[in-house]
Amino acid sequence: MQKMMERYDIHRSEYFGAERLQKQQFVQEVKNEMAKTLDQIELLQLHCRKLMGQDLDSCSVEELKEITIKLEKSLTIVRSRKAKLNEDTIEKLKAEISGEKEVLNETSSLQQMEYMLSFQFEEPTLWMHSRSLESEMSGPSCGYGNMNISDVKTELSIGLPESRE
Repeated sequence: MQKMMERYDIHRSEYFGAERLQKQQFVQEVKNEMAKTLDQIELLQLHCRKLMGQDLDSCSVEELKEITIKLEKSLTIVRSRKAKLNEDTIEKLKAEISGEKEVLNETSSLQQMEYMLSFQFEEPTLWMHSRSLESEMSGPSCGYGNMNISDVKTELSIGLPESRE
């Protein structure tokens, strides 16, 4: 039993020792990678500050020229994108306007067609009714000869009826 315990300790120390060594190596690799990443972040922040116009006193003339060139390129890219977006917007608006013009033209042509068709298929319009009323008023009515509507006498009174004696 004692030999078994000794062999167990040996295997355990070998197994866990190798595993511990692998963990330590992995942790060291992660630390190295993290240090590189932090250095890159610091360089990027410094570069960003320089592009924003901060900490320029540490720059050489060549660095300042490079920064100027980069900024000018960036400005031209931004301006071209903006111009492209504006052109696209203008094209969309022109398309909408032409579509609306087509709709208006169709509407006006349909209204003209409706107006023309109203004379052919509908009943006499209002102005025709007014003419027929005028002719009825001036012409004979109810078969009594040339009696005009204005010739009719009525005894219409407002109030209590008067007694006739």
